[in-house]
Amino acid sequence: MSVAETVSFWPHIIMQPDSGEASSVPSLQDVIEVYNRVCTAVWDAGSHRSQEYFRQPKERQAENMEGKQEQDDSCERDHLELDDLPEPVKLHILSFLDVKSVCRLATASQDWRILGNDNILWRKMLERDGPSWSAIGHRGGTDLGKDNHKWRYLQCCPEAQGHKEASSIGSQLRGYLRSLLPKTLPMVAMFGPGLNTSTSQIVRAIIDGKEGVFKTNMQTTMWQTKLPRRGGGGGLAIKFRNKQDFFLITLYSGTRSEREGQSSANKLLVPKTPTSADAEPEYELKRTFRRLCSEVAGFIFVVDASQGADHVESGLAELQAMTDQRWTPDTTPVLVLSCVPGEGETRLPCIRVMEALQLGSMSRPWQVQNAVAGSLQDVDTGVDWLMNNIQGK
Repeated sequence: MSVAETVSFWPHIIMQPDSGEASSVPSLQDVIEVYNRVCTAVWDAGSHRSQEYFRQPKERQAENMEGKQEQDDSCERDHLELDDLPEPVKLHILSFLDVKSVCRLATASQDWRILGNDNILWRKMLERDGPSWSAIGHRGGTDLGKDNHKWRYLQCCPEAQGHKEASSIGSQLRGYLRSLLPKTLPMVAMFGPGLNTSTSQIVRAIIDGKEGVFKTNMQTTMWQTKLPRRGGGGGLAIKFRNKQDFFLITLYSGTRSEREGQSSANKLLVPKTPTSADAEPEYELKRTFRRLCSEVAGFIFVVDASQGADHVESGLAELQAMTDQRWTPDTTPVLVLSCVPGEGETRLPCIRVMEALQLGSMSRPWQVQNAVAGSLQDVDTGVDWLMNNIQGK
């Protein structure tokens, strides 16, 4: 089989045998099969030229010496190189690389730049890498719901976000200028459906404290005057990492007896007036809590990741009501603690939590952080992100 015939063989191996439809990326076995075919064809072509040359009379060999360079160039063009592979094979190879390698390879040439920006490739890498991220966040201001998967990947990837924050001179300058201003004790509101399940132990764990991370200041007056008594909650002062003080305000969806009875009523919300009889029920925040939202510096939204996507989605209305821009400034950051009760328990990946809560369309800074409620594992990582955003870093 000649090189040209081998190249024309590609459409046949890319066809799926069952459906008969063309696949965007062939399997690795197909790649190896065609590679062997091309190598065999190139070897046969080179051997055939050599035999023809030496069978010629010596005078003909001398006459053909001038064309030797052209023959060598022709033979070199028959060798299989990476650039000679069809685009589906190149994309298949790229799908096995990490993001840094893909970005470096995209700088090699114009063709590789086009392949390195392929939207389907980045969608597959997002599906591959996203579930393994222990945290995912965005600085806000743009909609992550768009179909540009490379942009979504780089906006949400923890490593990329950490590099941007570390290299941002503007954020360092803002942090320095804020340090010169009079310090006030920021208020942080904690709420969410995770406070109604076994992950509610996170509140008691924070109150009990963790060496070098959380310490309760019982001498500071609790911030209760603006909280409704029924189904509201309470607040207390917390010292974080022995350097940052803040008020932690817990907002429950009902009283303790109502939560233990698994009541579906939410004392934080009131139903909106339906626009039509067939419209889905919508909710908004009670007026008594709107003033609180206008004054808090940040939110901690707790979900129980061991309960699955349905549990997470059950808190969507509460989250949207609390972060409504009519009473909450769009600069107020939101930390979503995706908790499990204990270590080693199965959890919903944080990228699925992001999708269930529709955080991609949220215009304010947000971050989803995997955590363990009982031991407070990785809770400090999320709170550190929240404190940095409150301070404008």
